[in-house]
Amino acid sequence: MAGLAEALAHKLPASDLRSLLLEVYQVRADATKEPAGLAQAGRDALVKPSSVSARDFAAFDLAAFEAAEHFEALDLSPVCPFGVSSKLGSTHQNNLLTTIRNVEGLGDSTIAMALEAAHRRSSGEVIRLCASHRVIRLQPFEGPGLTPHFRLFAMVTAGRDSGSWNFELEQLADHLRVYLRMFRMLEAAGFSIRGPLVEVSDMDAVEAALHTAGVDHEEVRRNIRAHWFGGSDRFLQEHGIDLARDAEHPLLEKAVLQPLRAEFPEAELRVNQARLEGLGYYRGFALRISPLAPDGNRYPVADGGFTDWTARLLGNRKERLLISGIGSEFLCKKYRLSE
Repeated sequence: MAGLAEALAHKLPASDLRSLLLEVYQVRADATKEPAGLAQAGRDALVKPSSVSARDFAAFDLAAFEAAEHFEALDLSPVCPFGVSSKLGSTHQNNLLTTIRNVEGLGDSTIAMALEAAHRRSSGEVIRLCASHRVIRLQPFEGPGLTPHFRLFAMVTAGRDSGSWNFELEQLADHLRVYLRMFRMLEAAGFSIRGPLVEVSDMDAVEAALHTAGVDHEEVRRNIRAHWFGGSDRFLQEHGIDLARDAEHPLLEKAVLQPLRAEFPEAELRVNQARLEGLGYYRGFALRISPLAPDGNRYPVADGGFTDWTARLLGNRKERLLISGIGSEFLCKKYRLSE
């Protein structure tokens, strides 16, 4: 059927394509037998329930929403507009659950909150939103404890550039403070989250250092993934590049790290300029938190940074958006103490 994909994609009106696909899947559904559904439910990780107890998620959410009490809590739709994840987040469409009704399964709850924040920015006020949501991502996951659908607690803060990095530094410290408060509350709720390692990075400076070394962020994107643990160290070693994991950055040190050290003495805070995950995705400052788990390992459970999403959505380069999230599914698996 040469040219079929091209014809369906470009020559057939969207409404006609939708009607066609609805008819096709209705015919296929009529031909499906009940045992086939049972067999798929037994083998397909995409439709299996989580291995984490819903009560554990409830305990996590209780602490998370209390720690983020100054963020408006949303209950998001399970779908978002078709194409926004690939346009804003540069996620390949093959890694998203695309439907035939011009929407896609939510693969990143910060995308949906960015859209909502952009709508609300017409008031001129700083917008703070948070949500606990189960997301679906279809790329292969090779790390331990990773699944195609998982629960995620995320936050976004949208506002306007106020000069001298003041807005960015204030909101970066705010998100970090929420997570560190959250860890204290989770400790009291039956989790073991010890000695969180907090790393902040200036991704623009990292990109400049790599450019000087002859590496662009597109090469990094092809070789680095957030769920490939240790990827930054391997890449830098293979390319003979030496970047500092404990770097000097007077601006971040004074405005972010020093106040948080005084407030959370249990945490270790540093500037990490050897971080490559999120290069080209985050614009400016980024954060990552890796607490010590009961198995003796540190896992990067919380991650985030500034993006240009609201600037692009609103056509205003002065718009700023900080997104961050913590994998509550993974945290419940690795940090929840057995009763």
